[in-house]
Amino acid sequence: MFDATYLAGLGDTALGHSSLDWLRVGTCLPLRRVPRTLGRCQVRTWHSKVEVQTPDGRALGYLPSYDSEAVAEAIDAGMPAMARVTALVPSQHRPRVHLAIEVGRTTDGNYRA
Repeated sequence: MFDATYLAGLGDTALGHSSLDWLRVGTCLPLRRVPRTLGRCQVRTWHSKVEVQTPDGRALGYLPSYDSEAVAEAIDAGMPAMARVTALVPSQHRPRVHLAIEVGRTTDGNYRA
């Protein structure tokens, strides 16, 4: 497991921050390696290699770039990775979603070597 991190780019996704009523502490969120496409990097003002998804596979946000490097390497090596919500902190503009990253563990809770 990696150190605690947070969900970045929440307002940049199609879901936005208005539809997070379903999100709870303990929710497991799949992580997906962001494809290396030049166009996508030009659209974002920050760069991440890992997308955080909803349980049904829609984009929710991204890992911060300084956390995404190691997670992306693990995903590239064939390891499953997931994020578990550890805290939801209210904020004036949008909630801050704290995450714990687990590599080698699938969203159903099983570990894979």
